[in-house]
Amino acid sequence: MVGHMLNMIYIDIPVGTGFSYSQTQQGYYSSDTLWVDHAYSFIQKWLVVHSKFSSNPFYIGGGSYSGIITGPLVQKVYQGNQARHVPHINIKGYVIASPSVDTHQIYSTQVLYAYHMSLIPKELYESLEENCKGNYVNIDPDNTKCVSDYKAYSELVRYINQQQILEPLCMTTPAVNQLIQQPVQDDQELRCRSYYHILVNIWANDENVRKALHIREGTKGEFLRCNKTLEYTQNLQPSVIDYYRNLTNANIQALVYSSDLDMAIPQVGTQEWIKSLNMSIHDKWRAWFVEGQVAGFTEIYKMKQDHYLTYATVKGAGHVAQTFKPKEVYNLIKRWFSFSLI
Repeated sequence: MVGHMLNMIYIDIPVGTGFSYSQTQQGYYSSDTLWVDHAYSFIQKWLVVHSKFSSNPFYIGGGSYSGIITGPLVQKVYQGNQARHVPHINIKGYVIASPSVDTHQIYSTQVLYAYHMSLIPKELYESLEENCKGNYVNIDPDNTKCVSDYKAYSELVRYINQQQILEPLCMTTPAVNQLIQQPVQDDQELRCRSYYHILVNIWANDENVRKALHIREGTKGEFLRCNKTLEYTQNLQPSVIDYYRNLTNANIQALVYSSDLDMAIPQVGTQEWIKSLNMSIHDKWRAWFVEGQVAGFTEIYKMKQDHYLTYATVKGAGHVAQTFKPKEVYNLIKRWFSFSLI
């Protein structure tokens, strides 16, 4: 974000991601619940050191898998305030983007999304629903009709880019040397977003970059955008919906936004769990605009007193909406912080 809209703190978490590190091997063993505890501890310690920010309105944000963590973390902060923990964290709300909240639900709504987007035929969708009964996670191998239908579904969407269904799926990435040595002639050279991930690793491993970011020497070897070697336990899954249900009774605001071309965490699933919270509708489904053009759709729900959950879609965006539609997401966040209607 630019300008004077907010101050932002980025946390490399869990331990081992980004430039974060542990001084012991045991410290690299982590889990969902440890993530929550470590994040809460960090916020407290940060506010002790930077006490001039303690009265600022505080918001917690997360996206994708962090949806599993954000609800429990917000609840821990809120309950800590109620218990008069020091320092007081002036939490005013949370933002979650394309959030994973119920992992089993994601699988079932991916099938529904594929049907809605004409990736699979109506007949197959109806057969899947009839034979699998919405259970696509632990399919009974003796349920041969469901097994067969799901195999057919999987084959049809196999080459679809789930992050953004209209963009190409890149099965491999070009060699690093190829990207460095061959000048980019046009967009075709880097037509896949995953190619840029290689450039991020090159940038983050440059000595000058590390000095500029004040990374302590000797603490981190190679930077990896996605460190998949961590010993991490996903112990809050499959669902954290109850945490978000609890937060509808807290005095905080909420913004949830999804991308309409994202099949990884489909918007239909996000809408489904939001509706399961049984909030009343404050502002019914309508378009929201940026520079006179439809940027997506929104619906606002009333939680407690003057506190609301705002749900919005970002039209034409993929899984990480701001990488596809930065102008639209910037306006979305800015308006929400200013308490104006999206």
